[in-house]
Amino acid sequence: MEIFPRIYFIFFGILFTIIIDLYLSSSQNALIFLAFTRIIAIFISFFYRIAYDNYDKNVDYDTAKTFWTPFKNLFVIIAVIEQAFVMYHIEFSPNLLSILYIIQQVAMPLFVYLWIRRIEKENLSFLQYIWLEIFNTTNDHDLQSKRKDELHVLKRLFKYSLADWKIITFGTILLLGAALSEVFVPLYTGRLLSSVAFKEAWLQFQHNLIMFVVVNFSGGFLGGFRMGIFSICISRLNIRLRTKLFQSYLKQEIGFFDTHESGKLLSRLNHDTQIMSSTVANNIAQCIGALVRFIGTLIMMIKLSIHLTIACLIGAPLILIVAKISGSAHGRISEKVQNLSAEAFEIAEETIQTIRTVRSFGNEDEELKRFENTLQQSYQVSLIQAALIAAQKWFVELAQLCMSIIMLSYGAKLVRDNYVTGPDLLAFIIYQLTLGGVLSDISQIYTSMMTAAGASQSVFEYLDRQPIQKPNGILQPRELIGDIEFNNVSLTYPARPNEITIQNMSFKIQSGQTCAFVGPSGSGKSTCVNLLERFYDPSDGKILIDGREIHEYDHKYFHHKIAMVGQEPVLFNRTIRENINYGMNDNDETMTIQAAQQANADGFISELMNGYNTKCGQRGSHLSGGQKQRVSIARALMRKPTILLLDEATSALDPVNERLIQDALYYKKDNSQPRTILISAHRLSTIERCDRIFVIHKGHLIEQGTHDELMMIDNGIYRELVRRQTIDIDDD
Repeated sequence: MEIFPRIYFIFFGILFTIIIDLYLSSSQNALIFLAFTRIIAIFISFFYRIAYDNYDKNVDYDTAKTFWTPFKNLFVIIAVIEQAFVMYHIEFSPNLLSILYIIQQVAMPLFVYLWIRRIEKENLSFLQYIWLEIFNTTNDHDLQSKRKDELHVLKRLFKYSLADWKIITFGTILLLGAALSEVFVPLYTGRLLSSVAFKEAWLQFQHNLIMFVVVNFSGGFLGGFRMGIFSICISRLNIRLRTKLFQSYLKQEIGFFDTHESGKLLSRLNHDTQIMSSTVANNIAQCIGALVRFIGTLIMMIKLSIHLTIACLIGAPLILIVAKISGSAHGRISEKVQNLSAEAFEIAEETIQTIRTVRSFGNEDEELKRFENTLQQSYQVSLIQAALIAAQKWFVELAQLCMSIIMLSYGAKLVRDNYVTGPDLLAFIIYQLTLGGVLSDISQIYTSMMTAAGASQSVFEYLDRQPIQKPNGILQPRELIGDIEFNNVSLTYPARPNEITIQNMSFKIQSGQTCAFVGPSGSGKSTCVNLLERFYDPSDGKILIDGREIHEYDHKYFHHKIAMVGQEPVLFNRTIRENINYGMNDNDETMTIQAAQQANADGFISELMNGYNTKCGQRGSHLSGGQKQRVSIARALMRKPTILLLDEATSALDPVNERLIQDALYYKKDNSQPRTILISAHRLSTIERCDRIFVIHKGHLIEQGTHDELMMIDNGIYRELVRRQTIDIDDD
């Protein structure tokens, strides 16, 4: 590893520090001792790090980490204490050379240390490494990798905000104006109080009062306007994030929804995106404002007294350390709280959707306990989160108190020695309090950003996820004939990866035929229907439509030519008309009524008070089971499909309505529009007149033929199923 050029550079920096330290402190033995102490700390740290990280590869990593961490902290503490004493004892004049020297004295030890620590981390830029080192006190490589991921997540989240760069720019201008106004508030507050305390001239008091009102009013006015601007940014960012996430959900394969709880998906869509948008948009404003106030306050403090400024800044590292520790812990706890909230949301959603089942079993109290237990777990974690926030606030206040004590003690000395005037000291005190508030804001901003990072990671996982299905093709033939072929098809459901649902299934269906899948429950009948709808792709084998693989067809085109009616039809909370016309761009009233008549639904719809404008309720709760099935059949017929899939589609109908629909759909041949119909049936009396019947047992195609042909097979499964249904024996 090439490290020597950096070593030379560091040596020159250390040599410069030694010369300046010895030159300035040559007359004071205590300062000479402190300077040598820091020099020794730098050298020992430097050579220790090289020895342990680059030459002695046999040293246990945990041992090296345990030894290094306290020594690293000791080095930083020694450097800070030594620098504080140097600044206290040496008299500076507020000129450019003095300021540059102070910057060099403070920055050099940290710069040396960071270069030493970065030697083995070639994959990080220097600025990235500085971020990781300041906001990460451990040497755990996994944690450092996590921090790098958090930086990437936050950077990506900020990019989403840049779509509103014009609004953000305008808000930033207002923010800068407000922040600059706030910088002068302590100055004129101090001068106004001094005018009263020291009984200055009336004109001077008026001037200070006017300036006090101007800076406060302008800061408040621009700040309020800025809050409105950034509130707009929050709303716009929230819309973009939710739209993108919902779009990502919709493009996922059906297996994704089999393995992910809907409650957690909805929690990410509602809760986490809200945290992301509000936290980022607010913190853009707060971060810029805090930076401007910090720089402005620091400049004004240096202008008033550079000695007091140095004394005040001693407590700043403590606040940053507290911000780092609490922010990291806050991010992990927030992620856990969000997961528990999503789990509670899942329980509530499931219970509400299945309320009839819950009520019929009298299980309301148990569901309430499940929900309450999850909330209690979230509450317990939130208590830890609250304790962290309180501890952070306490430590920040303690640091500010220490800064105030140092500043007041030292300020009194400077006033006695005539280095600072009384009014300037009063203004400085207000600036010091302002600086403490700014540092507290920075601490809270970091904590909020870690919360946003925790929420963003889970959201971006879904945004980045690509469907594992084969991509849709672009095939859109002018006419779909309707020939179907299964060629050695096997399927394993994603939610049950160790269980083969169907295996090596092969058959052909010609256009215009009415065919049926029969077999015991769980044999694989509905699976064949799901494969034709392309809810899943086969694990092995091919499914051909008109001789072309099913995934070669355009998604929208193919699902306009194929329609499905399930055993439990799902209707949307819209009108009956809207449900029948669902997915159709050209909604013709005549076609809607015609489809309802074919499904034998027009009669009961016309008897309703609002007719076709009747609301179906959530999941069709305002209609009976048979009515829902007939509306669902009408919806399928509305698109005039070439292939019609019926999965127990008439199971909720009475025998009369079932027979009418069968005669209209299954067996009425319309030469103008040949339609291939596949029926998954449990009641075998409904499929006796089918052109072909496929008997499936335990995922295998066992028999096929017409009803009469299958009844002729001795000991055949179909014949046994018919016999059992005739005498009402369970087919399982």
